[in-house]
Amino acid sequence: MLHVISTGRQSFGDWLDITVRIHKEADYIHIREKTWSAGQIQEAVRHLEEQRVPRSQIIINNHPELVSRMNLAAVHLPETSPFPHTPSFSAMKGCSVHSQEAAARKEREGADYLFFGHVFETDSKAGQPARGLHELRQLTAAVSIPVTAIGGITPDNAGSCLEQGASGVAVMSGIYEAHDPEAAARAYRTALPKGGRT
Repeated sequence: MLHVISTGRQSFGDWLDITVRIHKEADYIHIREKTWSAGQIQEAVRHLEEQRVPRSQIIINNHPELVSRMNLAAVHLPETSPFPHTPSFSAMKGCSVHSQEAAARKEREGADYLFFGHVFETDSKAGQPARGLHELRQLTAAVSIPVTAIGGITPDNAGSCLEQGASGVAVMSGIYEAHDPEAAARAYRTALPKGGRT
């Protein structure tokens, strides 16, 4: 599985252009724009739909009410945020975790999938040591729900994450800030099987 996550460092127009160009290579597109209002996120989803990006491919960070109202694929939340627990909320619930203990707790709380990282060194976490493949293997073995590896993922090391039990990888700048985002997305796609578990 390939999750592609917006970086928060591009204009709306640039983000939309790249997303439309690369979405067919991705399993899920995450809108992770901390400065956008709920209205801007709704507008983003509307624009994606106009360009034939299905709602079932779109994951929103935070804003569970939007996810429910717009019938999107999932809401992705920080480790410290509670999941929505209402009969009307039928979308998947994902969470970023940084330890086995947190992973086990979030699984008990109802997470459908987890992100774990940062697995490799990355500029976005400069000065912070990578958690590495060994910790990834331990964490994937500790839970029964899918775990997606994030942080410093490249087409060359993506396969090693799957070998440690990850169901897929998540990529931000490796695609959105690549010189040729389409070529970058294809390279990640080639390194991973499409479809399957989240």
